[in-house]
Amino acid sequence: MIDIRNRLPDSWTRSFNTLKDRWETLSLREKRLIGTLAAILSLYLFWAGIETVLVDPYHRFLSEEQSLKSDILTAQSLVQEIRQSQEEIQKRSLRLTRDRSGFSLISYLEQEADQTHIRSSITQMTPRSLPPEENYHSTLVSIRIEKVDLPHILVFLARLQRSPHLIRISHLTIERRFDQHRLLDIRLDVQSIQAS
Repeated sequence: MIDIRNRLPDSWTRSFNTLKDRWETLSLREKRLIGTLAAILSLYLFWAGIETVLVDPYHRFLSEEQSLKSDILTAQSLVQEIRQSQEEIQKRSLRLTRDRSGFSLISYLEQEADQTHIRSSITQMTPRSLPPEENYHSTLVSIRIEKVDLPHILVFLARLQRSPHLIRISHLTIERRFDQHRLLDIRLDVQSIQAS
């Protein structure tokens, strides 16, 4: 049998012998204490090894999984927004197609004013063509409404906002009349967009 001490350098052999001599001089209680410390150190090193090999990769995997879930939720949200945008584009395209055949903004506004019983309060209605953009042309109608109460004007504005045509209110001014405080004077610009 080969003694491993014969293969070690002399300085190591001396250190080994010194440690062996010291070990033999220790009392049983001291040997047990050193054995307990060695066991604790071994358990610590064992747990550190497990943590390095298993726990750290597991935590990295959990972190990557959470990041992936977050990315998936973001992607789903974007898909939903894209679908809503596509639906809105389709609705507006249908409105443009429907309005292509002779939609008159001023006639439509007169009709809505009749429906909400404010036609007699309209003192001015001025149409204006705006410069075309690409394949679309736009008309703007400036309206002045005098001596109208708040409920009627709110109904009129709500009907314009829910219009089946592609129109928008681009400017609105509301002033209380100095002579009749419950009545209002309104100025608004309504713009329509139509396919050329």
